[in-house]
Parts: sequence; structure tokens; C-alpha cells
Amino acid sequence: MNFLSTSPKVEVEKLLKKNGFQVLGKKVKGSVIVRFDGRDHYGELEAEYTVRKNGKEYAVLTRSGENDLDPTEPALRRRLIEYDRLFGLKGILIVDQQEGEIHEISFKYPRERGLDFYFQFIVAVFIVFAVIGIIWLMAYIKLF
Repeated sequence: MNFLSTSPKVEVEKLLKKNGFQVLGKKVKGSVIVRFDGRDHYGELEAEYTVRKNGKEYAVLTRSGENDLDPTEPALRRRLIEYDRLFGLKGILIVDQQEGEIHEISFKYPRERGLDFYFQFIVAVFIVFAVIGIIWLMAYIKLF
């Protein structure tokens, strides 16, 4: 099932610009080398556009709108992950030309530890040391 297709680009570019995206490049290619049993296999992916909005850059793909866009569908998800990893931007945009919609795709893996995790860890350590300090202070005061 092919969710992503190449369609007339003029409409896509107008839709992107109308929604505040600045077009950085067209038909941007990225290369990947897959090592399989010690042999390198060269591959290429092409994003129809790369765009920027609010300081974030995205790879853009279009779809024809024939099928529902299901982010849990394994083949689509794998393809989007390929684009995300290869282009290394802030995310991917899928432009549905038929509906005139732009969908933002990004990935977060449950094992990833962002700044929130480290902040929570530091706060927890601070609380533990504060409790230990209070207990020590109470013990010290009782000795007087």
C-alpha cells in the first residue's frame, strides 16, 4: 500500500507557504549506506521539500489522500522513521493535497531521556538531601 506519492508540486508549495512555511529546498536527497553481511549497499531517499517555520526544519512528503493516514500502520511508520533518521530535522510534514491539510509527524521513544527526566532526578536528589539535612539538624539540636 503506497501512502506517499509524488503529485503536482505547485499546489503543495502554495499550501506550505500559505501556512507560514519557508521552502528551503526541493527534491532534497539523502543518502544511506546499509551494511549487510559486511557489504555496503547504497540507498537514497528523497524528500519533496525541506521547509522551516518558527526556527524548526522539516522534511515534506505528499500523499494523494486515497487512504486514511494511520500512524500505527507499520509500513508507513517504518518509512517515516527512515525519513526522520536520514534527514535529522525536527520532524516530518505530510501534505494531504486532496484535503489541503498538513500533518506534523515526530517521534519520541519511551526509552529516551530528555531534560525532564534529568530535572526530575535532580529535584529528587535535592529532596533526599534536604530530608537528610533536616534529620541531621534535629539530631544536632537535641544534643544541645
